[in-house]
Amino acid sequence: MKRLYLGLALFALSLIPTLAQPAAVREKHLEEASTIVPVAQSRLGTFHATMLAPESSLQDPKDLTNLPADSAILHQNFNPALENDTVTYATILAEDIVEYFVGNSIKKIRTVVPAGAPTVNLWIMDPDTPEDTLYQKRIDDCEREVVTEIPCDYTIDKCRKLMVGYTMYYTDGAALWAPVVPCNRLSSWLVEDSQTGKKGFLDYTFMRYMLYRDPNLCYGVYIHCLTEGEGGFKPYDIKLEGVSHTRNFLGKSGNFSIGITNYGTEKVPSAKLRCTLGDASQDINYDKPIGFLYYAYLESELPSPTTPMRVPITARLVEVGGESVSAEESGENGSITVVDPKLSVARTTVMEEFTGGWCGWCPRGARAIELLMKKYPDTFIPIAIHSGDELEQDDFSSIIRNYATNGFPSCAINRLTTGDPYYGSSEHGGGNLGITGDMKYVRELPCEATMDINSAELSDDAASISVSVSAKFSIECATAPYSFAFVLTEDGLKLAQSNYYPITYGDNPTDVPSDLRDLVSMGTKYVAEMDHVARYLSTQHGIDGNLNAPIVMDEVQTHTYTLEVPSNVKEAKNLHLVALLLDNDSGEILNAATCPLTPSSGINAWSTDAAQVSVADGCLNIDGQNGEASIFNAAGQCVGHARLNGNSSFRLAPGCYMVRTSDATGTRTIKIVL
Repeated sequence: MKRLYLGLALFALSLIPTLAQPAAVREKHLEEASTIVPVAQSRLGTFHATMLAPESSLQDPKDLTNLPADSAILHQNFNPALENDTVTYATILAEDIVEYFVGNSIKKIRTVVPAGAPTVNLWIMDPDTPEDTLYQKRIDDCEREVVTEIPCDYTIDKCRKLMVGYTMYYTDGAALWAPVVPCNRLSSWLVEDSQTGKKGFLDYTFMRYMLYRDPNLCYGVYIHCLTEGEGGFKPYDIKLEGVSHTRNFLGKSGNFSIGITNYGTEKVPSAKLRCTLGDASQDINYDKPIGFLYYAYLESELPSPTTPMRVPITARLVEVGGESVSAEESGENGSITVVDPKLSVARTTVMEEFTGGWCGWCPRGARAIELLMKKYPDTFIPIAIHSGDELEQDDFSSIIRNYATNGFPSCAINRLTTGDPYYGSSEHGGGNLGITGDMKYVRELPCEATMDINSAELSDDAASISVSVSAKFSIECATAPYSFAFVLTEDGLKLAQSNYYPITYGDNPTDVPSDLRDLVSMGTKYVAEMDHVARYLSTQHGIDGNLNAPIVMDEVQTHTYTLEVPSNVKEAKNLHLVALLLDNDSGEILNAATCPLTPSSGINAWSTDAAQVSVADGCLNIDGQNGEASIFNAAGQCVGHARLNGNSSFRLAPGCYMVRTSDATGTRTIKIVL
């Protein structure tokens, strides 16, 4: 099960995240309110708690919405609108909701329109193609500040995300507030405001929680789409939302988690699930009512396997509200991987950093990478993923949507934990360079596979890259739920970088951590040299079929691949290859390796600070200190290895070989021809 994390994310329209609600978010409740904290560009004014009673507490099965009908409407005050200001409120209805209504026509939009804007434009669009408006209607005579129903005529032709909203055009200044309702969906309260100067929407879904510690983590703008047609929600409709893919050390219990969501218009009083692992099964009861579109998160355990292996775990819904249901129609699969602690591999930590030249706090992300490269030269791989500037690449848009849930700057560590690239997450990090806490958490998790780059050759014309990678597993598995993926990063790129540090801390530079303090003396805009910039991604989810089933303990699987160098690359000599071993089920980066690219033309001598590699009298000689060297043949097989403590000589058959040396300064790979 993917782990997503809470944040007040600032997203442009193209960056609106996917709508699977994180389990950790759904269950967290805080009882005490805290002091109101201002947020830059939020236009938030004072807290105002005027409530409107809902028109009906019954959930209408023809109401396409992500809001419960029995929740009162909250007036959330904003700063006043200005003359010529435009403000848009919108919500996203995900595919899992829209699929119930395909073929229906939206005949009315029920909402509350604030006073002050003489003209309002109602619209519907697909957020994945925002340039194409599906429906729009100008409104000059609707009621204001009360629940009203605006006529509409749009037929839902297929299952896709729908973004529904209205734009208000102000000719005079006016009080501005948002009608919002507690809900359980991401991207349900979106605001676009011409005053902020930012193009696109800000996601305010968690705003009340972040500012007031409101016990309702999610809020949605009050929008209901009243439809006519054969489709609609059912009275009772529970769906499993997945079973976790967990890892344990041998001898530990098999903990796992299951998510369930109620898509029915009636509250579900209880549910029973049956979980099976091999010959063992267990029933799990959930006895709390589950409201419309709300999510329940269950945890349990089953006996773990007694040998290192990965086995499937199946959960089925067998009872809802005391009534039996067909378990055959409600199955979801997860897995438990058991790793011998003596054979568990230390993970290389991969930071996917989300940044942009427009982002004034992002300089601390680049600084964090510099510090971490020095601190962990052999076990840390950074990938700087840009968005909203000239270094943005479409290859990485889905990663941004899924993992940049804390806004910018932020990062994902092995796609297992997310947070600030310098301070880290609240769960594992915190404090100066607190991201090291998140890295420590990831490194200590069970890991069942090594990952190596055997060779990576750049063609003479710098147009393609030949890659050989391998993985070795310390478990048995009947299937092969793993895959390789490849990333190219480039160093030495120039970009104009915004910098908020001199603006915010110019008078108090000592308030900034010492390793960030020089940012205060730099300009509010400066030309930065960007390293580790993401230029190419083979695929977020890995290349299908490049690992074979079954997975056998201690068996090496090798994969060769050819990458085309993309046209966005400025200097091929500045490229690095990053090879990722992915868990296809959990989505995490299980392990990784990186190396600079070497020319395909064979050479017979090579020298670095780590070692001198040469060919003489039919022998390959490696001379170095305090490092290691490995030699691979053209098939990717290791044919020689040595710890460098002087000269090591290898007599090999004529042919092409890749020599990889590593020491405290890094790893280098070169092609040698004998």
